Amino acid sequence: MIPGLATYVDCYTSVNSKPQVMILFDFDQCVNDTLALLISILTSTFIIVTTSMATVAHIFYWDASYVLHYLKAKWKGYGSSASPGSVYDVFVTYDTKDPWVSEWVLEKLRVKLEDEGDKALPLCLEERDWPPGTPLIDNLTQSIRYSRKTLFVLTQAYAKTGVFRLAMYLAHQRLLDENLDVILVLMLGVLHGPPTAHG
Repeated sequence: MIPGLATYVDCYTSVNSKPQVMILFDFDQCVNDTLALLISILTSTFIIVTTSMATVAHIFYWDASYVLHYLKAKWKGYGSSASPGSVYDVFVTYDTKDPWVSEWVLEKLRVKLEDEGDKALPLCLEERDWPPGTPLIDNLTQSIRYSRKTLFVLTQAYAKTGVFRLAMYLAHQRLLDENLDVILVLMLGVLHGPPTAHG
């Protein structure tokens, strides 16, 4: 016997008409197996569904949001591409750390768009027009907002950078907010020497 254990407590159940000593009581008589199984299934299902929904929402939130806004913008139709607050005709975003791309943009593309032809198109270029000391997000936001179009000069390396993703996100936001078709993409292929434009 365990010292101090009360052995004089009796328990009455609907199964046993006679009182039974508590220490000898079978607690399985108090458990409803069907109800316990139902509660465990419902609880497990709730936890799995809630966790799955939270995971899917976390992973695909921006994709779903973008698709909904894109369809809404397509349904309403695009507005005019001429923004009254435009300072620049085109904001050119490119890989400034790649000397070949940087030289091509400044020496070829800039000359072609700004200096040649009947109508000069003012460009916004990071290396020339961004004020030093201003945070990247502010420079990108203002450049995209105050330019009629945003031109992405893409290389394989630049497409993997955070600057490209951030600029593309901001340009998409403007497209969705203002219903303006503002995004242009130019693919550059770098082989053995200066880059060549592909489209």
